Amino acid sequence: MSLAFSGEIDVDKVIENAEIVLASLVGDKYICFGGGNTVGAFTGEHLHAITKAINEGKFSDYDGIAYDIEEGNSGLEEDFKASFQAAKEKGFQVLVTVSHSAPYGISDAPQLMNSFFDNENIDFISPQLYTSGSESANEYTISEGVKWSEYSNCKASVIPSIVTSSLYPSAQEYFLTQGVTLEGYIQWSQT
Repeated sequence: MSLAFSGEIDVDKVIENAEIVLASLVGDKYICFGGGNTVGAFTGEHLHAITKAINEGKFSDYDGIAYDIEEGNSGLEEDFKASFQAAKEKGFQVLVTVSHSAPYGISDAPQLMNSFFDNENIDFISPQLYTSGSESANEYTISEGVKWSEYSNCKASVIPSIVTSSLYPSAQEYFLTQGVTLEGYIQWSQT
């Protein structure tokens, strides 16, 4: 899979940025919403716009939709559920990625993560095992009190985001100690 990542949340800006890299994406192509700053912060309004665009067929060039959930408002559990369900109903794969073990900029992150772990409309959950993307080792930081062992309750495949593929064996070993079998990874470094 490949992700067209821009760090944006606005539907039109995400589409515009994704079109620039669309031809270079390999495997299943994902359009990605959100990121680790105010430009990528989730709100109910943004989630409704994403869901509306899904239902209007605006992402027909893609196989999946990625939600990079790091910052945003609290109380969005039902809005996320509705967006994931709309994506699945339109035949998309759904990927949720979070900062370390949970979103750091959403006050009800533990509740939200429990909802994600139990959601059958999410295909992949990808905790980010880095902060800047230049690390030489995985970071197993616990965010918002969500423990790595809680990922053992996840219905989706757990595929961490790591800086380079060489760090995957370390992630596999660590997650096994937490009762979690990984099913792949996402590499942050561009190829």
